[in-house]
Amino acid sequence: MATRVAHESDSEWRRHGWILVPCLAGNLLGAVHSYALGPMVGPLESEFGWSRAEITSGLLVISIIAMIAAPIVGMAVDRFGVRRIAIPGVLLYCSAVAMLGMANQSVIVWWLLWGLLGLANMFVAPMVWAGAVNGRFDKHRGMALAVAMCGYSLAAVFIPYLTTVLIASIGWRGSFLALAMISCLIVLPLVVVLFRDLPAPPPGQQGNAANRAGQAAEVREQLRSRRFLKLAAAVVIFTVALCALTTNGMPVLLGEGFERTTAAAIAGFTGLGSITGRLVGGFLLDRFDAKKVAAFSVAIQVLAVLLLLQTQESQVAASLAFFVVGLAGGTELDACAYLAARHFGMRNFGALFGMISGLILLANGIAPAGANYIYDITGSYDLALWIVAGLFSVSAVLFLSLGKYPEPEAAMPQTAKGV
Repeated sequence: MATRVAHESDSEWRRHGWILVPCLAGNLLGAVHSYALGPMVGPLESEFGWSRAEITSGLLVISIIAMIAAPIVGMAVDRFGVRRIAIPGVLLYCSAVAMLGMANQSVIVWWLLWGLLGLANMFVAPMVWAGAVNGRFDKHRGMALAVAMCGYSLAAVFIPYLTTVLIASIGWRGSFLALAMISCLIVLPLVVVLFRDLPAPPPGQQGNAANRAGQAAEVREQLRSRRFLKLAAAVVIFTVALCALTTNGMPVLLGEGFERTTAAAIAGFTGLGSITGRLVGGFLLDRFDAKKVAAFSVAIQVLAVLLLLQTQESQVAASLAFFVVGLAGGTELDACAYLAARHFGMRNFGALFGMISGLILLANGIAPAGANYIYDITGSYDLALWIVAGLFSVSAVLFLSLGKYPEPEAAMPQTAKGV
């Protein structure tokens, strides 16, 4: 019996492992704008005289759009499948990244460009790729999600440094175009060639209007449930704290006195830690209670904050701090997708995780602008770092407050093409 179970779980990798390649590439793509923005702060500040809060407020524009669009795109994934969403999404997103290089002295134009990017970003957001992974993996779902989400980690490793090098060579405008072209040339062929949706269910199982109305009512009930609200709050608070660190990583390090190239290399340790954290976290998620894994990974980030407050221009201490940020943060999005699937099943995963993705992007927009507003007032990131430490603590408690998985686990009918 044990041998048969092991064989069935191993067959998940043989049958579906290939899907992780385009999912990893898609997650990397969706993080390009976020990790490229830090190195862009200095050049934009110098050319336009904008405050750092104004520069990073582009992420807030994305977050506002995400609150409305992410759940809608998630429902579209449930209904139409990932491939029909992802392929045009890659093209739209890369075009929008390139257009950021058209910014001029008007901050309004800057916000409009980020608005276009925000709309395109919804089509390559995490719920697009996570749904495809969750629909194919069960026994090894945690590790499969970890591999797919390593795209974010790779972005954290390469994008800040690549952007810094590009800025030095061709300026910030050319860098946006180059990042878009490089990303499209890598990601689009992988999605077109390797990505296939699961077969659609027989016509009799696709559901009529009444069934779809019942499913919509079920989604509303799940969104209002105490368990979902706790999960959403934990994720939002965690993301605010994490993005305040990662998006402003280079400005924080430059404020500590590090040279620009050195600061970019140190910030890259976030990605190295994130890859390690995702793979270790995926292993743990398949074997232990996910809420405890999530809570622990959040709590140890307080250590990273304390290290940053005491770096004293120590490259070793700063590198360790950013490695811990990545190590712990690498587990969180994976744990969130895992917890959502375990607690609520796959029937409405796109809609539910779409809402969570929208909240994540909302937090992603609030955090950099908020941290930089504090910097603009105080001339330092120290107060922001202390607030971040407190937010990590609150998030850890909320993750621990989640109940046990439903028994038996919620049914996961694969009634949608996108999962």
